[in-house]
Amino acid sequence: MLLTYDVGNTNIVVGLFDGQRLVGRWRFTTDRNRTGDELRFELRSLLAEASVSAESIEGVAVASVVPALNPPLRTGLETLVHGPVLWISPQTSPIRLDVDEPWSVGADRIVDCVAGYEIYGGPLLIVDFGTAATFNLVSRQGALVGGAIAPEMRVAAQALVEKAAQLFSVSLDVPQTVIGKTTADNIRAGVVLGFLDLTEGLIRRFRAECGRDLRVVATGGKGELYHREIEAIELYDPDLTLKGLEICWRRSGASV
Repeated sequence: MLLTYDVGNTNIVVGLFDGQRLVGRWRFTTDRNRTGDELRFELRSLLAEASVSAESIEGVAVASVVPALNPPLRTGLETLVHGPVLWISPQTSPIRLDVDEPWSVGADRIVDCVAGYEIYGGPLLIVDFGTAATFNLVSRQGALVGGAIAPEMRVAAQALVEKAAQLFSVSLDVPQTVIGKTTADNIRAGVVLGFLDLTEGLIRRFRAECGRDLRVVATGGKGELYHREIEAIELYDPDLTLKGLEICWRRSGASV
């Protein structure tokens, strides 16, 4: 069995694969102060919940964009799991990074592209709604050829509340009208509808440059909402990043 770790700025998502089948999925809040012991105990609890022994784990594939957590996670994994640990990076990428600064591409973006191309083909635009909304363009040949990064609506709403003394947190539901009658409705209209339009506008620009046959798939926390509200997003795959980690593991040859 294979463990996968998607270590993001907001959440850590852990996946458990039996072959190519995802059989377990857990989400935790990212805490940069976690120790190796804490991460090991957390993993031990997950495996116990899944009735899986540490000895049955063949290895681990990790995509991390939180460097501070890499040393304690490495310590926690190596003291519990005896199989190899594959850390996804531009150096270990199984796809070509056809960009000007390949060393700066996040591991999560790499594994999204790996999974997106293997499952859906190319050309493909993958929009991952995490702490940031990343737009990742995959060519017909399967290379990452560029993209865009924008704030995600929750981050923008939080920044707005922190900077404006008279504003407050609201649930980010889709309003029925852009004409808000209360302060809460005004925030929803500006943030939710504004970011839906931002996303739709960027997709339109990508298609204008890359062709109308460009498929669009969403993943990440609010991906389902964007998929529901934006016709241009054809597919929603909540586990795309975890699937990408499993594919990277297979391609690495570590499982042989």
